[in-house]
Amino acid sequence: MPKDLTPVVDAPLIAHRGASAVAPENTIPAVERAAALGARWIETDVRLTADGGLVMVHDATLERTTSGTGPVARTPLEEIRALDAGAWFAPAFAGTRVPELPEFLAAVLDCGLSLQLEFKETAGREEELVAAVVAVLEARWPLGSRGLFLTSFSERCTRLAAAALPAVPRAHAVEFVPRDPVARLAEARCQILHSQAEVTTPEDCARLTAAGLEWAVATVNDAQTARRFLAAGATSILTDHADLLG
Repeated sequence: MPKDLTPVVDAPLIAHRGASAVAPENTIPAVERAAALGARWIETDVRLTADGGLVMVHDATLERTTSGTGPVARTPLEEIRALDAGAWFAPAFAGTRVPELPEFLAAVLDCGLSLQLEFKETAGREEELVAAVVAVLEARWPLGSRGLFLTSFSERCTRLAAAALPAVPRAHAVEFVPRDPVARLAEARCQILHSQAEVTTPEDCARLTAAGLEWAVATVNDAQTARRFLAAGATSILTDHADLLG
């Protein structure tokens, strides 16, 4: 990255879904554990419920991380809030609930963390999702005074976010690094590129760094691999281990 380009993310690690190696992902305990382990940035996922609620769930369905079943987008908020989102991880977390976006933001702010917020879109509801998230951010987040960027695999979501909150940076998430990352970011109206570590080659790293882009990889849980990507020019690493680099 050029020396005159100040990256959005000012830390080498982003706690992926919170401290998800030691607490149930995308929950308040995962936020608190991340802060306790020294994280400065945290990543999370937001989805729409059937009735327009905003919940922090990565998967499109409830089975893996809660006591519920079925698609998040077809389940009312009240039903999701009644689910157990911690027992699957460990008995000590039994009774943990799926957070709504406002309470999750409050926990992030209380813990002194900066935030990467990922839109998990439902086809046909992208405008609803982005509008709802933007309304909460404008009401609950100190825009401009605490680190924040928005991200999605959906270019529709990132373009909508750019129109609604132009001053908030955005990252485009991809699996493979595109041949022309600068053009792809321009299309998605983003400043940062996130790719999947297992398919990001040394040639990809060199191309991204030579282009002067801010870029990161996910998800890396090995310290040696993380250091290799950082040495190759990555600005940050998404990891389940908030204390990966000691």
